Amino acid sequence: MIPERIPTVPDSKEIIERSFKGVNKVQNIYLPSFLNKLKSVSIQKIKLMEATAKKALGRVYDGFPKFDDLDRFERDVLFIMVNGREYERSLNNLKWARTKITELATNSIRGIKKAPNMTVIARFRSSFYGRFSSIIEDMDESLSFLREAREALKKVPQVSREMKIIIIAGFPNVGKSSLISKLTNLTPEIADYPFTTKSINVGMMKMGASIYEVLDVPGLLNRKNHNTIERVALAAIENIGNLVVCMMDPTEECGYRLEEQQKLCDSLKDLGKNVLIVENKIDVERTDSDNIKISCETGEGIEELKKKMEENIRERKDKGNSVFQRT
Repeated sequence: MIPERIPTVPDSKEIIERSFKGVNKVQNIYLPSFLNKLKSVSIQKIKLMEATAKKALGRVYDGFPKFDDLDRFERDVLFIMVNGREYERSLNNLKWARTKITELATNSIRGIKKAPNMTVIARFRSSFYGRFSSIIEDMDESLSFLREAREALKKVPQVSREMKIIIIAGFPNVGKSSLISKLTNLTPEIADYPFTTKSINVGMMKMGASIYEVLDVPGLLNRKNHNTIERVALAAIENIGNLVVCMMDPTEECGYRLEEQQKLCDSLKDLGKNVLIVENKIDVERTDSDNIKISCETGEGIEELKKKMEENIRERKDKGNSVFQRT
């Protein structure tokens, strides 16, 4: 699962400066031999730099979610929003850098211990400083990518793995937010998505003895090439929706023809999803279709819709439908 708190990501310059700053705090120790004293101080500095850099890189690596820790919905959203391949590559680069720093420090310390004089010690120490800085600088692109990814990951919707999920879908402006308010009797919590001004509304609904999480996903358009927010909405529908309520506006005041709206709802059924088709605004216009009829304005049909939803979910559960298993 994506953690609620993801660590901030420093740039390479910050890590290098922090590592070298600690070197100045290394205390001289008393040893009879000046050569041994120089070796001891040099080794302490290298170990301190190694520890500082590995801690900074490790904090980022350990704090970011790995694909094996995510369910299918979270993995899909991650690939959609932040380029999943680059995300994996960037994290692996940090892991590689930590390993290389350890190898570099180990080899440098070994060389210093065997050094016959001050000149050789200085050469090993200077070589470590230079190669250390190069390794960290090479991470700048990966750190920069993860910094941007962090902002996107913070806005991935947090949905329960235990609770059943009902998704309200449909074209823009058909009344999805109004329906979620009616179903939950609450003003929906707004969860902003990145790369868009649109948002997901989240509410809680009780039916029988069960509590459901209700998501109003941003408006979908019935087209092949979906934008980022539509792809996220489809990922939610495909992976976490126990029931999809597809809303339609028969008045066509939403800006889309009724035939287009019906095609969208039918396409969701073609995904193999559990879909109830609902027509809103029956206080203005009522069709003779078999779709469920409601009015979010007057509340007509809302209780009947709740009954249909509960019956539908119960029937699917009794059949052992796999939609109730999140992976």
